[in-house]
Amino acid sequence: MQILKKLSLASWIIIGLVAGVIVGGVAPEVGKAMKPLGDVFIRMIKMIVVPLIFSSLVMGIAGTGDFKKLGRLGGKAILWFEFATTLALIVGLFAVNVMEPGVGVALTQNGASEVVTKVASAHGVDHVEMLVNIVPTNIVDAMGRGDMLQIIFFSCLFAIAAASTGKDGRQIIDLSKDLAHIMFKVTHYIMYVSPVGIFGAIAYTVGEFGLGMLLPLLKLVLCLYVALILFLVIAISIASFLTKTNLFPLLKVLKEPLVLAFSTAASEAALPIAMEKLERAGLPKHIVSFVLPLGYTFNLDGSTLYSALAVVFISQVYGIPFPLELQLLMLITLMLSTKGIAAVPGASLIVIAGTAAAFGLPVEGIAIILGVDRILDMARTFCNVTGNCVAAAVVARWENEISPEELTRRMKEPFTEEEIEALEFEAK
Repeated sequence: MQILKKLSLASWIIIGLVAGVIVGGVAPEVGKAMKPLGDVFIRMIKMIVVPLIFSSLVMGIAGTGDFKKLGRLGGKAILWFEFATTLALIVGLFAVNVMEPGVGVALTQNGASEVVTKVASAHGVDHVEMLVNIVPTNIVDAMGRGDMLQIIFFSCLFAIAAASTGKDGRQIIDLSKDLAHIMFKVTHYIMYVSPVGIFGAIAYTVGEFGLGMLLPLLKLVLCLYVALILFLVIAISIASFLTKTNLFPLLKVLKEPLVLAFSTAASEAALPIAMEKLERAGLPKHIVSFVLPLGYTFNLDGSTLYSALAVVFISQVYGIPFPLELQLLMLITLMLSTKGIAAVPGASLIVIAGTAAAFGLPVEGIAIILGVDRILDMARTFCNVTGNCVAAAVVARWENEISPEELTRRMKEPFTEEEIEALEFEAK
């Protein structure tokens, strides 16, 4: 019993993940019946994301009152996002050309023709319309749908207006601080049940699809995982060089949200706890609350890498020549088409289908991937969350909001919850 009491939350999450795999593999019907546990947990997490993002942004932006700084933050964040996603595309192309996961794969479609038909008939992502849709017509509706970009747009305007009104807006800013504090406390309560939720989600996934789904496409799964690990090593190394700080220890600080992201394959599930962990690592709240939500729309490193890898994989499966010059052209295409599509349902499949069709590749090849898409999605989500957390650290260092020595120290000895509360009290 003493050993069980000493286990950290991350350890319990891993136990829940392993138990889910065992139950789903040994007793598939029991595993399928566990689906409500995972669904309830994911819904609880999504429940707190919108009020947390809104209150954090208002508190951070209005609290600084420096609107030039806000523009500078956004510019630096976008600059890093563009670099990271381009690097992800290059690593994805390198891995798929070296490992050739599509060579020798049998052309079986796993009964996914209906899904492929829907994807093939789906309209591509209209980027002009996407830019227009950044502005919400109804913020309540945007919050109900969880449209992160519209929420960020409204929150920024609201925060600027609150700061501009002086004393009259002070109560709103203080209320936002209190609301953010309360939502982080709610996050703590929800995380107590996270091992049970992850157990249910994994048990259902394995029970529904079976571990046997991995065997025919094991090389594709391996290729993506190797590519994502390689990308993260390179990206964090470059970020460490630019910030003059070894950022690899940040992964240890983020172990709970990263395990959560991998287990649930849902970026939203990791967002609240990731924000808290970054603050404990010494990153300023206003940078964390601005960069992370923005990154969830513009910095999907894992999904971007996967899109490049999947298109070349389809060409390999069908034995269609896809020379390097065409791959470089595809890279430029994906650099544009993967931006700002996080809120589009099935965005990755639509981008892959549109890109494949544009280069004369059969869209039906997506059906081959669908059998292991859940396993691939877990790794993509892990990479997306990691990339955004690293981006927050990079922007914080570029803004000189934290020194290399302090960041290094806080990654080894993060602030406790009590210390965070004391700092927030002093800020008031």
